[in-house]
Amino acid sequence: MGTQVRDMTGSEIEMLAGVVRDLCLGQTRADPRPFVADRLRRLLRADTLASYTWDPRQERYEQPVIVNQDPTNVARYLDSLQFDDPLTARMRCYEQATIVETAFPMAELGSTGFYQDFLRPDGMYHGINIYRPVRVGRVIDFRIWRHRSREAFEDRDVDLLNTIMTFVVSASDTFCATTDQDILTAREVEIARLVARGCTDRDIARILGISFSTVRTHVNRCFEKLGCANRAELGARFYASLSSQA
Repeated sequence: MGTQVRDMTGSEIEMLAGVVRDLCLGQTRADPRPFVADRLRRLLRADTLASYTWDPRQERYEQPVIVNQDPTNVARYLDSLQFDDPLTARMRCYEQATIVETAFPMAELGSTGFYQDFLRPDGMYHGINIYRPVRVGRVIDFRIWRHRSREAFEDRDVDLLNTIMTFVVSASDTFCATTDQDILTAREVEIARLVARGCTDRDIARILGISFSTVRTHVNRCFEKLGCANRAELGARFYASLSSQA
């Protein structure tokens, strides 16, 4: 049975219809998140919203879209706090929209430095998050919060966020389009191309002047990042790019 969105006013139904319409009819390469962010916050009856994209090559969150959050606080998150963020690491394990309290009880979260340094200054207490993959390796998310004085999020909000995120992901395909070269480091791209040419690991070590064990490490990283099971799959991924350069 499909998701059922409950407890919506007439104006909220109209707003939801507008969000879906805009996402489905958008014919632009622009990031769709700024166009839906504030309407999504209002539909979820929330106080603040932030959205980031995960860059698998840099291994960090970037490109923030924020509503009612302190830009200085967000800048601190991007620069340093994201690397000591116990909440996001846990929330990303869920495939659907998830109420923060169910995954990270406030009794535990409230005692962390991350809550004191980042969440508390903007009044973020009751949370609901969603993280969805877009293309290979990339992830987009929405992190939505209510103040402590408000009611906690409910199943109605989970269903609504899941529904809207489906359309956001579809509209994000062009914006988040990622090639293999975007995901791998420059050295990994170089090694993957040599694998595609049929070179063995010892051949690659000799050509690049690096150790055999270093080659093996890079090849395994390519497997992990691209979801390849073996050298044949990795080579096939790069065959088209080699042909275009011939």
